[in-house]
Formats: sequence, C-alpha cells, structure tokens
Amino acid sequence: MIFLIDDDEIQNIINRKIIELVDSKIVVTTFLDAQSALNMLSEGNQKPNIIFLDINMPRMNGWDFLKIYEEMEMDIPVMILTSSINNHDKEKSQSYPSVGGFLSKPLSTEHLKDILSDIFNQNS
Repeated sequence: MIFLIDDDEIQNIINRKIIELVDSKIVVTTFLDAQSALNMLSEGNQKPNIIFLDINMPRMNGWDFLKIYEEMEMDIPVMILTSSINNHDKEKSQSYPSVGGFLSKPLSTEHLKDILSDIFNQNS
C-alpha cells in the first residue's frame, strides 16, 4: 500500500497512474491534506509500505507533517515528492530520519521501480 499526500488532485491522479503502470496490484490511498493522512496513520487501520509526501501544501505543509510523524515513531519510509528545486529543502529533508529520498514531481517509473524493489526486498 502507498499513501500519496499532495494538495494537488491532478498530481495525485498522475502519480496513481504511474504506480498502477508499475504494479497494478498496489493499493494507493490519496490525501489532499497532511492532517487526514496523520489521522489515518494514528488510527492504525491502514499501514502503507511507503508515503510520498509533498512539502508545499496549505494548512499543514510537509515539514509540519514530518515533525508530527516522527513523534509517532512509525517505521514507514517517507519519500519527499515535490516541485521544489530549492537545495535548502533537499538538505532539510535529510535531517529527518524517516525520509528516504527527495524526488521531483511527477514520479518516474524508473525511480518508482527502484524504490518499490528496495522496500519490498527489505520486507521479505
């Protein structure tokens, strides 16, 4: 299962399609705001294998999400998926232990295949 957290519904649709191209069996849950994703995670009903997180969102941005998420002490890797080209954002993402990478939107099938291979090989 993959969580996509992005306030841009079109980006979520594009990224969902890319995930489905790589593996149609993967369940994708999308969130238009970070708080909804945190609520789902705290309920514990669904635990994704990975979270793709945008950092530039209204109300609760990706950094706010990461601060709370890290306090939850979950072992789900987070990949930053952003349109930001700011080096400071990339450097800042490296200060969060749960962040496994910093990618530019949209997802590419090549990056996704590598990421999923790493994640599912770790879980086997």
